Amino acid sequence: MKTFIRRAVMAALISAATATAVTALDPALAAPARGNAKDAKAPAGPQVRREIGIPLQDALKAITANDLDTALAKLAVADMVPMKTPFEEFSIAEYLGSVYIKKMDYANAAVAFNRQIASGGAPDEKKAPMYETAMKLNYQVSMDYPKVIMDATELQKLQPLDDVAYLVLIQSYYSTMDFANAATAAKGEIAAKVAAGMKPGEDVLGLLLNAQIRTKDETGARQTLDTMATVSKKPEVWEQVMDFALGQQGMSDHQLLNLYRLAMLVGTMKDTDYAAMATIDLQNGLPQEAKNVLTKGNKTGDLLNQANQLAAKDQDALKDLAVEAGKQTNGEIDVKLGESYYTYGRYDEAAAAIQKGLEKGGLKDAADAQTTLGLVLWTAGKKAEAAAAFEKAAAAGGAGGQVAHTWSLYGKREAA
Repeated sequence: MKTFIRRAVMAALISAATATAVTALDPALAAPARGNAKDAKAPAGPQVRREIGIPLQDALKAITANDLDTALAKLAVADMVPMKTPFEEFSIAEYLGSVYIKKMDYANAAVAFNRQIASGGAPDEKKAPMYETAMKLNYQVSMDYPKVIMDATELQKLQPLDDVAYLVLIQSYYSTMDFANAATAAKGEIAAKVAAGMKPGEDVLGLLLNAQIRTKDETGARQTLDTMATVSKKPEVWEQVMDFALGQQGMSDHQLLNLYRLAMLVGTMKDTDYAAMATIDLQNGLPQEAKNVLTKGNKTGDLLNQANQLAAKDQDALKDLAVEAGKQTNGEIDVKLGESYYTYGRYDEAAAAIQKGLEKGGLKDAADAQTTLGLVLWTAGKKAEAAAAFEKAAAAGGAGGQVAHTWSLYGKREAA
């Protein structure tokens, strides 16, 4: 996380090296006006004295010619003038900051930008870029988090923070163990993204999640983890999502099977999960899926032999199962038939059979059957229908509802 942010800050600073400019100062503007005082034009803003303005102009010429060492020498001359006004102090520091950023000497650039702020002489139009660059330098170079927070706070008074600035601010609050303000800043960035019709960044969500965990905001952390699941494909994120779902009390074997099916897709299967999933498959008369799972997990032995033997006969038995389903007034066998079709890649037939079972009713776990329908529809590419099935199953609550909810998060991630 910090590595990513520091790379982003460095990229912003390198970009700034080509964009940073300083205002050309006319030393004559500071000289006493000659002739009729009525004809003299009032200065347009803060001015510097000639003894400072002349070396600053020389420094600007050197900067333009990329003769940075000469520029520093001229700035040293200007800096030797005593009793500098706030604007003179700012102007010298501004030129120094420009030179050091061009030299990619970020340590001295940080000193120069902090000096600009301390001068109190920055014109209003220069305050926003001054605070923004100082914030990034203080984060990148010295990790002076209190200064970073101060710079970002002042910058926010002038303009909205960009993505990098928000990351830097949130990380700085977090690094000073001010988890409450880290969470507040992260929520502000997320709200801005949502208002703009964009998805929040994964790194901001990660910082918010950690801050909520530190402040024991369990409800908030769950909501943030759900949001992360819809934008992240990182296994470590989905491991947390799946661990939460697996930790639900009262989960049946078949609900667990549907969760394992999702784990296969998101890459969170553990070594022992393959045998556990295959065992549930065999208990539910699904030898083809058991065979596929064990092969995927590079498992051999008795369980695979059993799956192979049963799979050799299973597909021929589906016709008889279809006949039996037609005789029943409840939908249990229809759902079983549809799930069997699913394991052989016959997705349209699978969805039709499960839907018929749901319509008949009398199911032991209608919400679980609804989840199975959702994953079949999803696999068949009918994503809108799948999402509706997951939402309906999730509304049932309990362990089965959590399984369906987790599938719906996956659907939102893939649809993004």
